[in-house]
Amino acid sequence: MAMQDNRLVPVGLDRGLDRPLSDLMASKPYGVTAEPGSLKDYLFVVLKRKWLILSLVLVITSLVAIQSFRAPSIYEGETTIRIQQKQPNILQSTDRIIIGQSDPNFWGTQLKLLQNPALARQVVLTLDLPHNPAFFGSQSQTGFFDSLRRMFSSPPSKPSTEQRAVPGGLTVNNESQNALGRLTPEEIEKLEVYEDAIIAGEIIEPIPNTNLVKIIYRHSDPELAQKVANTLAEVFKNYNLAIATEGSTKAEDLLANEIARLQSQINQDQEVQWNYAKNHNLPLTTGSAGNLEAERLQTLSAQLLTAENERKQLQAQLEAARSEKDVFSVPDVNTSGRVEKLRDRISLLKEQRDALLVTYTPEWPAVKKLDVQIKNLEAELQKAPAEILTSIQRRYEAAVSKEKLLRDSYEKQKATTTQQTRDTIDLMALTHQLETNKQLLNTLLQRKRELDVANGNGGNEVSIATPSRLPKSPVGPPRLRNIIIAFLLSLGGGIGLAFLLDFLDDTVKSVEDVDRYIHLPALALIPAGGDRAPRLPGALRGGPPPAPSNTTALAMITDARSPIAESYRHLRTSLLLSSAGKPPKTILITSSQPAEGKTTTGINTAFMLAQTGAEVLMIDCDLRRPRLHAQFELPNTKGLTTWLSGEKNLDLLVQKCDKAPNLKVLTSGPVPPNPAELLGSEEMRKLLGILGEQYNHIIIDSPPAISFTDASILSTMVDGVILVVHGGRSSRAVVRRAKQQLLDVGAHVFGVVLNNVKVDARDDYYYSRYYSHYYESDSDADQRAGETA
Repeated sequence: MAMQDNRLVPVGLDRGLDRPLSDLMASKPYGVTAEPGSLKDYLFVVLKRKWLILSLVLVITSLVAIQSFRAPSIYEGETTIRIQQKQPNILQSTDRIIIGQSDPNFWGTQLKLLQNPALARQVVLTLDLPHNPAFFGSQSQTGFFDSLRRMFSSPPSKPSTEQRAVPGGLTVNNESQNALGRLTPEEIEKLEVYEDAIIAGEIIEPIPNTNLVKIIYRHSDPELAQKVANTLAEVFKNYNLAIATEGSTKAEDLLANEIARLQSQINQDQEVQWNYAKNHNLPLTTGSAGNLEAERLQTLSAQLLTAENERKQLQAQLEAARSEKDVFSVPDVNTSGRVEKLRDRISLLKEQRDALLVTYTPEWPAVKKLDVQIKNLEAELQKAPAEILTSIQRRYEAAVSKEKLLRDSYEKQKATTTQQTRDTIDLMALTHQLETNKQLLNTLLQRKRELDVANGNGGNEVSIATPSRLPKSPVGPPRLRNIIIAFLLSLGGGIGLAFLLDFLDDTVKSVEDVDRYIHLPALALIPAGGDRAPRLPGALRGGPPPAPSNTTALAMITDARSPIAESYRHLRTSLLLSSAGKPPKTILITSSQPAEGKTTTGINTAFMLAQTGAEVLMIDCDLRRPRLHAQFELPNTKGLTTWLSGEKNLDLLVQKCDKAPNLKVLTSGPVPPNPAELLGSEEMRKLLGILGEQYNHIIIDSPPAISFTDASILSTMVDGVILVVHGGRSSRAVVRRAKQQLLDVGAHVFGVVLNNVKVDARDDYYYSRYYSHYYESDSDADQRAGETA
């Protein structure tokens, strides 16, 4: 058995056997091959899913139409405002001119501010919308039948305003500005739904090449549309003015408060400076001329130096006089006027005495008188130095006393002057602080003047150009446009869904799919059987209609002129021309997976070959699920397994078919436990050789190629293999895998039979209509032409 299994191993076979049928013969593959991606393919995809597309279009378009007519009519209030940016300010300082620059984002900012929730909240409070039941309208909650009535009736002149519940607990003041400041967080949260409604219905449209902007508000109530549009413009105007003056007003207030504070501080500092200078006897001027204490200290300092010099001189004279032995050598004694006078008088008297002694004797009374005078003068001269020294001593003591007095005065004045200096420094600090505050006051005053100039140039940048009028006719909703858009979108979506489903569909559905994805010749295309298969008109005139059958296995015999029979005749022709030189003798019919119609295809192929007069044998090699005996209503007690098991009398095993004398049937026989081993044995090969000598064609029915190895084993023993594919159900990947599995063992695949294809699925299946017209008689053709006319 091991040697038998070796036949399944791929060998170096000539792959030329696997060439498409178009390479082996000059004829083209079955069917009309269209170019990939052609318009016909796209049209076929759309037509195949036409009911899906139509259903999707109908449902979506109907829903959009109903919803469009459920929506209330919309009215539009339009207010035009003018937004003009202020001219840039020009400020001039002492040395330069400052020109303000224009804001490049001015327009974008203004347009965005028009959709500010704060403006919408102020509009809500101004118009008292929470207590206006007409704000939310009444048609937004209409029913289905009301919508249908509206679809076929004329729109009302003004939408109704049924009462609508208003959120409780919200008190709104008529003065919106005051109400805004008193709202609690809960009340603000309740107002958000109204703010959102206003912002959603608001449209801002700037008019090109102008400073005008349209404020459009749409609502189901025309009066509310007009009021909200006008109120929005008025609120925005006031809001813009408040924003424009808010900064300058705050700055002016801050400057005024700071200026007043500085002025008060300066007055207070001046008072403190004055009192401090007064209490400390300080001059308010900073010059040295007004500082008396300093001048007095300077004078005392000079006097003290003079007294100190005098004292030192007298002290030097006194010490020098005391140290001299000859008192008359003391300079003060020597230069004394009294001593000089005494000396002069003594000298004069001595001169007179000498003159008298020339004449008289010392006893002469005149001489004695002169001696007494000289003696008195000399005695007085001896006393003069002592008196002079005493005078020097007294003057020295007086100089010491004077120096001491001056020194005491100087020290006292010095302390006074030092304290005054400290007080002067403190006074200078007060003065410096006062001067700083004065400079800051001057700066703030200059800034205030600049703000006054800047505010003098402005005004409100927003003004109302045209108030809104009461709208007369509705502007929406665009019901017809919505329905058309819904129709087009649903149509496009349906077509896209159809192409998506077709893209996800991996089944083989047409001859083009066989050529494009399987790369095998399409031998025949078998239309679907049963009631869906159209009968050819000529068959009705030949006799009564055949009884309906649940299977197409005997379709050719029950209705020989049906399109199915013609398809099998085409398959017969393809098989007879599939081999060069002579037609194939042994043909294996298999499929990629179960229930693809291989048994039915095999039976009808055998019938077609037998119809040519050739001896045909059909063998049921599906030893796992044999069905051939049931189709021919034959016993299956003996068959192929009986011969492979040892019974060698073929005449007893081969059975006849009553409906086709040239067709013989070899059933499977009892189901064995080892089908693959029996089919791969040498006995099976011998059996085919024996039967090949007796019959012109042998048709072999086998199990699916993917599920079991039986088909691969038998493909090595036959002339060729027919791969049956169920149209619209068999996956391309599975069919390719079955094909590759057969090619790997060296099988010769004739081609693919596309089975059970819906005839009305595509206009490429022209043969049905062609065969029908071909079988019609001339009278039928004339009658059809007359009916058409």
